[in-house]
Amino acid sequence: MKKEREFEIPFHGLSHGLHQFVYKIEDEFFESFEYFENEKGQLRVELNILKEPALLDMHFVISGHIDMICDRCLGKLRQPVAGEYRLVVKFGKDYLEESDEIVVLPVAQTSLDVKQYIFEYINLLLPVKRVHENPEDCDQEMILRLEKYSERKSDPRWDALKNIKIE
Repeated sequence: MKKEREFEIPFHGLSHGLHQFVYKIEDEFFESFEYFENEKGQLRVELNILKEPALLDMHFVISGHIDMICDRCLGKLRQPVAGEYRLVVKFGKDYLEESDEIVVLPVAQTSLDVKQYIFEYINLLLPVKRVHENPEDCDQEMILRLEKYSERKSDPRWDALKNIKIE
């Protein structure tokens, strides 16, 4: 199978029953997305598809790690990720996303590219606050620099508000 069509599932030719696809996600995968700030990682995606006459029940199991930048010290951070997602593909007249888990594809469509779904599921597994679990793992030199330049000076206009007591 060609690399650009690696994530395309030709469900029209699949027999009814359970089918398994395994994908190895590496740096090349992330580089193909323009707006992904973390361009490195190694993950394994196991996709189990239960094909039934009127729908496809897809179960994604994702595990591995993403290399990111720590929000606190700007050092390298290896973030383990693991999770499971379900996608139900039904067939109808037009394309429609009924919910986060249900998609309707046109009856005439014979394949589905799951690359975008995998990318979105990986992003959902990433934490909002991206910092080392242990602050001692941060780049201490950078932390000292940040503390030096982030000293807060008192503003007398706001200092008066500190004394207000609300009952």
